[in-house]
Amino acid sequence: MRTCFKCGKECNEHRRVCPECRGKYSGHQPELGQPLTYREIQICNLVAKGRLNKEIGFELGLAEGTVKEYMGRIFRKVGVSNRTELGVLVATKGVAA
Repeated sequence: MRTCFKCGKECNEHRRVCPECRGKYSGHQPELGQPLTYREIQICNLVAKGRLNKEIGFELGLAEGTVKEYMGRIFRKVGVSNRTELGVLVATKGVAA
């Protein structure tokens, strides 16, 4: 049984995204203030614990490059410019989905 990396629901798919979330991609860049996905929240929490991209990738079963892409998306969504600012933000205010 796998969990969808966008919504966190369990699904019997062999893909990483459940059927409900699969059709939601619009192809645009995320903007400031958009809600974080389940996977982005997981990554934020690991960044706040001081994990490196390689460690995050290993723990979540992702390539290091994929983690870097997530980081850029997260930075744009929450309005920070680096992982230190993100870690401080998560540690002080938490992460809102």
